[in-house]
Amino acid sequence: MCVEKTPWEQVIDFHGHTCPEIALGYRVAQIAMRELGIKPTPSAELKVTAQTHSCALDAFQVLNHATYGRGALIVEEQGQHNYMFEYTGTTVRVFITINPEILDHLVIPKDLSSRREVQNATLEAIQFLLSSEESMFCSIQKE
Repeated sequence: MCVEKTPWEQVIDFHGHTCPEIALGYRVAQIAMRELGIKPTPSAELKVTAQTHSCALDAFQVLNHATYGRGALIVEEQGQHNYMFEYTGTTVRVFITINPEILDHLVIPKDLSSRREVQNATLEAIQFLLSSEESMFCSIQKE
């Protein structure tokens, strides 16, 4: 019997482990698709421009099918968690900016003494990122 993996499981398999930045990317990818709300034509594809290299980008590759290899995932390194999603051939763009106070949850404290404490802190951060109020999580601008 074959069991289909959830989108979350697919992202984790692709990335190789769970971490807060994967949760951030997972959430951003879902918000972007909801906000775009359109299906591309056969000649259009989703392009993502990110302003930082991070684990979050792997979620975009899996969930949004915007890969480096096809040139659909572009990084303009500025060290900021700002993302633009757009379909080629359309004028619709969605800009998602992560609120600064959310970024504190991406870093797991280094002074934790046991592997269990690190795992617990990681799971708490992931849960926070996936369940925080959207207005607290990010700002969304649609053009």
